[in-house]
Amino acid sequence: MRTRVAAVAAVVLLVSGCGGGLKSEVSSQAPTKGGPPDTSDVKIEGDASAPVNKIAIQTIADLEKFWGEQFPKLYGKDFEQIKGGYYAVTADSPAPPCTTDPAEVQGNAFYCSTEDVVAWDAQGLLPELQDKYGEFVISVVMAHEWGHAVQARSNFTARTVTSELQADCFAGAWSRHAKDDKVFDVNAAELDTALAGVLDLRDSPGTPKVDPNAHGSGFDRVSAFQDGFDNGLDKCKDYRDDEPMVLALPFNDAEDESRGGDSPYDSIVNGVPYDIEDYFTQLYPEIANGKPWTPLRSIEPFDPAKPPKCGDQSADGYSLFYCIPDDYVGWDNVVAMPEVYKQGGDYAVVTLLATQWGLAALTRLGDESDEKTSTLRGDCLAGGYTASVILYNRPETSTYRISPGDLDEGIKALLVFRGDGDVERQGAGWARVEAFRKGVIDGAESCLNYQA
Repeated sequence: MRTRVAAVAAVVLLVSGCGGGLKSEVSSQAPTKGGPPDTSDVKIEGDASAPVNKIAIQTIADLEKFWGEQFPKLYGKDFEQIKGGYYAVTADSPAPPCTTDPAEVQGNAFYCSTEDVVAWDAQGLLPELQDKYGEFVISVVMAHEWGHAVQARSNFTARTVTSELQADCFAGAWSRHAKDDKVFDVNAAELDTALAGVLDLRDSPGTPKVDPNAHGSGFDRVSAFQDGFDNGLDKCKDYRDDEPMVLALPFNDAEDESRGGDSPYDSIVNGVPYDIEDYFTQLYPEIANGKPWTPLRSIEPFDPAKPPKCGDQSADGYSLFYCIPDDYVGWDNVVAMPEVYKQGGDYAVVTLLATQWGLAALTRLGDESDEKTSTLRGDCLAGGYTASVILYNRPETSTYRISPGDLDEGIKALLVFRGDGDVERQGAGWARVEAFRKGVIDGAESCLNYQA
């Protein structure tokens, strides 16, 4: 089944475990020439033979070279290499500089400006991240800490959250170099898993942006990382407080906070589709030269043991789809979507549902783009819907409100919940997250001609 022009327009979600906006320029720096770096001069305090430390050493060697070349272009002065040392800390290690006990490093990695050192938990944090998100996430963590060393040398001052997001942006710019110049062999799937690692290293939902310990939501951190990856170091250098905007959302009320921002599954699938319909009812005339939106003929939550028909074909094997001939959105309401809710939260479900209304809108607009492009445009329109919910710009017809952490759940849905063959058909999760972010930040009209 070709998803957009034949029987079923779909996100084939085969779970296997796991128009307003909220209002990005290309860097001019030349890439560092690549290939695996020479690690012979990198010395660490700790077990250099440990697998995570081998990756850290290789990363450090390239970061020293990268910033030695790029810092003068960015700031007009030489880069002073880190002098205080590199510390791979375990429970049996001596306390590294800036601490009084190795336990203070547990579950953490940090750059300490007073002693000019980088330290990391080589026993717990890095092995756990490697196990969950692959080897490259270790390099991303190291590149983030180098971002803080760059800030110390450039005399950057800002709120904590701005400092953290700029370091994420620097890590993204370095990651683009590491991928393009083959410092590490990183494919699309590995980028997706590394980005999922960035997503998980986020603030607790509801953390204010002025909190002195704030690092940013998952949406903020992923956005900053992709900003650096796509637009380069020059863009990162320009970060200032509230530029980029930090989407620190409050809980709606005490009950919302007590639920951690998650509404019950049944209330989502029984209520939110009507809010999405309301959004497209109001959006569509704006993007279709005044033509009104015709409501979908139906929505069809189904048991996968009894899949519905779409035209003359069975939807067997599809977990979420827009059926073009019969003009309905269907989803597996017994296995797949409840599992998405369980693993990703309520807004993971909302986001995936909204992508299908996005495909319906594109179909009605006569969009003839290929499957990957139409998928991304549908994801972008889901971002536009999300912006509307954040702005609460339909108060007379909508009572649905977003909660802290919902944006993180939305991008996790696009990044993680993928079926076999989805990357080849629909594009990498990385690209889908970019498209969703585009809709959130720039609004639905930006989606209509969106290209990866």
